[in-house]
Amino acid sequence: MGKIKGKIAVNSLRIVETEKKQRLIFSWILVILTMLLYYNTIFNYFSLDDNYINISNEQNIQGIKAIPEIFTTLYSDNGEQAYGYRALTRATFALEYQFTANSPYNPYISHGINLLLYILAALILFRVLNRLLREYNPWFAFLIVVLFIAHPTHTEVVASIKNRDILLHFIFAFLAIMQFIRWVDRDKTIHLIIGMFYFLLALISKETAIVEIAVFPLVLYFFTDISKKRLIAFVGISLGIIVLVFGLRMLLLPATNRVYSFMENPLVFETNFVKRIATGFYGLGFYLKLLIIPFPLLYYYGYNMIPIVGFNNVWVIFSAGVYVGLFIIAIINLKEKKLISFVILFFLVHMSMYANFVKPVPGIVADRFVFFASLSFAMALVWVLFILFKVKPTRGIVGSGKITGLVLVVLAILIPYGYYVHYRNTQWKTLKTLFEADMNRLDNSVKANNLYASDIISRVNKELAKPVNPYKFVIKMINKAEEHFLKAVALDSSHVASINSLGIIYSRIHGNQALIREKGYKKQDRLEEAEKAHLESIAYFNKAIGYFHDAIKYDPKNGSSFYNLGNTYEMQQQWDSATFYYQKEIEADGPTVVSMSRLSNMYYKSGDIQAAIQENEKLIQLFPESYQPYINLGNYAFVANDTTAMLSHFKKAVKLGAGGEVSGFLASYYHNIGDTKNAAYYQDISTKAAKNKK
Repeated sequence: MGKIKGKIAVNSLRIVETEKKQRLIFSWILVILTMLLYYNTIFNYFSLDDNYINISNEQNIQGIKAIPEIFTTLYSDNGEQAYGYRALTRATFALEYQFTANSPYNPYISHGINLLLYILAALILFRVLNRLLREYNPWFAFLIVVLFIAHPTHTEVVASIKNRDILLHFIFAFLAIMQFIRWVDRDKTIHLIIGMFYFLLALISKETAIVEIAVFPLVLYFFTDISKKRLIAFVGISLGIIVLVFGLRMLLLPATNRVYSFMENPLVFETNFVKRIATGFYGLGFYLKLLIIPFPLLYYYGYNMIPIVGFNNVWVIFSAGVYVGLFIIAIINLKEKKLISFVILFFLVHMSMYANFVKPVPGIVADRFVFFASLSFAMALVWVLFILFKVKPTRGIVGSGKITGLVLVVLAILIPYGYYVHYRNTQWKTLKTLFEADMNRLDNSVKANNLYASDIISRVNKELAKPVNPYKFVIKMINKAEEHFLKAVALDSSHVASINSLGIIYSRIHGNQALIREKGYKKQDRLEEAEKAHLESIAYFNKAIGYFHDAIKYDPKNGSSFYNLGNTYEMQQQWDSATFYYQKEIEADGPTVVSMSRLSNMYYKSGDIQAAIQENEKLIQLFPESYQPYINLGNYAFVANDTTAMLSHFKKAVKLGAGGEVSGFLASYYHNIGDTKNAAYYQDISTKAAKNKK
């Protein structure tokens, strides 16, 4: 009898050692597979919104010294909107920028970090699943993670640096699960404390981690023998963490103000409750389709990609039926703690965040929103495959032929998955490649049309800023941008941003280029052609003015429209009209350096020099750190031949950071009067400013 027990013990040890080796091999396969799927993201540049968390973020570019401020400010605060708290995520970007700001490998390093985080997420998930599914065949957990990491919807999360918040949320959520399981298994409070700390980190990585308050108890209920009393206490502690985090946020941080525009989510403006619920189910049905057939993937949706529908829509009926059916199955199997019940509930809990039932989400739907839910899909798919191949998911001897068949089917799924992931990564390479890849499928998206057109105009402006005028070579690009702005307006006639952009095309581009041609022809005494160019400029400016007035019609308090009108009249040297609209812009948006500076110069050009000086003095009082008013006052003094005042104002401008042309002018002035010391001083500032500009 003793010999038999000894043999059993030896066999058990061998099985344990074999499984350890197997898990190690599986872990390495997961690392290699993830690298193969996403290595090409490392060579991408900044893409959609990435610059807002890197080079264009005033906080993050301060590096380490910005971290205290990051933890006491909201995720986004641009004056008009303030929302979110993702301090930990932002801190990683600040740390990253501290060491990579001047590196030739930035943003490759940023993409590399995202890839490493995704690998870490896969390994943590594998470890957690091995514990949750310890009564299951080791291949079960492995194949789940394989299908999870390969799902194409994850490309937006990994390839977009900005979406690091989702990766951190995932990592800390599953680290928390690991600790909570150990708390029950080992009955040690330290694991509960560590788990709650990880939960806190998840919450300050992305506020949507609040949903885990429902997931953690589900995990403990299904995969441990935790008592009801202990489970209730656990929920209470978790709620306490949430109250603490969000309570401190309310006390210490500014009030949030997240306003969705119609193009972002028209459900915000939908008063019919039934339609809101129906459209919510339409979106949930979209996610089902996206999980099963992850094609095409798009960077944005919004209005009018997802229609506002009622319950008479076939897709809504189907979607509602599926979700209600899934919920019923989950409840039926809840008491017996069947895996299918957990899989469904995990899926429903995470999808509830993006259903648009209670709170609207940007874009109505998004590929990245199924990141967590795709784990349920992977679990369900592997479970179905095990059934089809008549392999018991639970432990036991499994024929190698059956496992081989299973693996071959998974490989058959991985091939198209892998191809599309790899290809999609290349589409995320730059903003231009992303927009051009998706635009043909986003014809009905107002925001996508606007973003694409805006990106084209941004590139056009860079070309037009070059010394040699390339206007005739970028006409096709300008026309392309106009086409997409017009599409945006056709979809939403009140889309002020696109209407304003159309006006800008005709004023600052076409109108300005006509003025340049007129000036050039006059210099060459080609008066007939000059007159033609002059008439063209008038036509362009009139069209622009029409667009700007249309924008004001839809939004009478839109300061940008007034500013654009002022700028258009300024280009035509109609100083009084320009003055009027710059004043209107200041009334609408409040004083800014740009608007007040423009207004002061209109006073000056109108001959009201005293008003111009007074406006700049106001500017100095309101914005004491701005060098612009000193440049303006210096220019006025230069025209008036008041050298003393001119030098005084220009020197103050340089001290405040003007550099560039102002310091270059001062260097030239001092050189001409033989003051080599001051000439060298200001030339050095000018040279440094020129280098920084590059």
